[in-house]
Amino acid sequence: MMTLADKLKSLREAKKLSVADLAEQSGVSKPYIWQIEDGRRKNPTGEVLRKLASALGTTVPELMGAPAGITEDTLADMPKALREFVKRRGKACGVRTEDVEMLKHIHYRGKRPKASEDYELIFLFLKRILG
Repeated sequence: MMTLADKLKSLREAKKLSVADLAEQSGVSKPYIWQIEDGRRKNPTGEVLRKLASALGTTVPELMGAPAGITEDTLADMPKALREFVKRRGKACGVRTEDVEMLKHIHYRGKRPKASEDYELIFLFLKRILG
């Protein structure tokens, strides 16, 4: 799982924001953001997290690295075995919506995984290797 420092920097860079931009948009000082990103501030206040998450267009749990909730709409449009994996083990494994979208398209030589355990193995393998 990504640390708060890694997640904050990753989200900020994905939005193509400088630390100064994020400070201006969030109302959190540049030095404070730098301290979070370099790991010197590991437990910012809830208010600081809320401001940063809002400026980055995300939620505090997502900013803290918690898996985003998988909606029923997302679950409805996927293979049955994948749906079972996500419902049964998704939260424990840290599956996010973007992971589900990727797993929906997994196939090998025209075949898809048949069991929820197969999707879990694929997910954990990719998370370990690429995560």
